[in-house]
Amino acid sequence: MVTLKFFGSLHITSNSFFKELIYMNTNLLQLCKNRDNLLSGMAMNMMSKFEKYWGCEANQNFLLYVANVLDPRLKLKYVKFCFDELYDYDKAQLLTKEVKDHLVSLYEFYLKADEVVDDNRHKQDVNDAIDDMEIDVNTLARFKRHLQEEESVENRNEVERYLVDGCENPNDDKLDILGWWKINASKYKILSKVAQHVLAIPISTLASESAFSTGGRTLDQFRSSLSLATVQTLICC
Repeated sequence: MVTLKFFGSLHITSNSFFKELIYMNTNLLQLCKNRDNLLSGMAMNMMSKFEKYWGCEANQNFLLYVANVLDPRLKLKYVKFCFDELYDYDKAQLLTKEVKDHLVSLYEFYLKADEVVDDNRHKQDVNDAIDDMEIDVNTLARFKRHLQEEESVENRNEVERYLVDGCENPNDDKLDILGWWKINASKYKILSKVAQHVLAIPISTLASESAFSTGGRTLDQFRSSLSLATVQTLICC
């Protein structure tokens, strides 16, 4: 089930990563306590692999957590809640802060890029206005700068406003997240651009058949004439 969600191509997948990570962790912990020694042993081996990739902070890609924060149904509250279940208090607090810091850094990068575009547009508007002597250039130019300064102050608070605002219904599986950001683009002018680009990143570009099917690798052009019994033996091996 997790594999199918990660390899989806008709819907965004980056926001589902963290939920499925928690789902796998919870199930592995339960299977490790199973009375069946064979099953619990397999689960413990899988858990050691899980810890290898997700137990070390240096191995983690925080952009995947940011994608989860940009899901209006979950936001940073869900990330913090899950970190509290996975790690001790101090590590959970540290990781939560790092996720927020990554989001703020992304936001500030987009904000600076937007300010450069606005500044260039403003200079062009002023130059155009100078050519038209019938318009009170100085007054209009100062007023426009005033509006841009006010808008800039408001924009710098977008991340905090988004995180403080209430979450959408977490059980609403039909919520169009990209549509939500499009509708709220006027409220979160810069943050919506961050969401547009981050949420468009697929979790994986590898087809699930390539990861789990050994048929294609077994029946190459040199083995296609083998007997059925031999092919079955090779696949089982």
